[in-house]
Amino acid sequence: MKARWRRLSMLALGCAAIVGGIIYAAYPAGHINLYDANLVRLAESNLQGYCAGETLWKTGGTEDADMTAGCRNARREQRPDEPNLSAVIPSFCQAIVDGGWGGTHADCTAIIVDNQFWPTYDGGLTNSWNRARKWPKPPLSQGSDTDGSRTGDRDGNTRPGYYPGIR
Repeated sequence: MKARWRRLSMLALGCAAIVGGIIYAAYPAGHINLYDANLVRLAESNLQGYCAGETLWKTGGTEDADMTAGCRNARREQRPDEPNLSAVIPSFCQAIVDGGWGGTHADCTAIIVDNQFWPTYDGGLTNSWNRARKWPKPPLSQGSDTDGSRTGDRDGNTRPGYYPGIR
């Protein structure tokens, strides 16, 4: 009788583990933050982009996590904080222009996009990218669709006098 209860309890425990595993695997993971090649967290929303720009302008180019967090808390009611990569660069540039930069919003956007900079969560700029962590090209970027290599696109071998297979 004791062995029968032991078998039934082991069967119930095994079934519960299988059902629990299926539920755990089916549960959505939620939002995963973006990072650059140096594992620096990137700004991902209108609010984060604006506060990164405001902090960058006020500090003269250095990150300040406390100042940026204060900005996010102060402006939480004014700007959306849902992840939206296409809103980061325009809001960053708006903060730079609001801070007193002499250029235009379009100039700022062009500089950011052309140099593949991205605002960081703590109020800086980064341009550290690699194959695993690529520049988060938003839908509004004006850059051309190149392969991202430093030498540009190629149509096969273009060196004169070189014939593959002949040595």
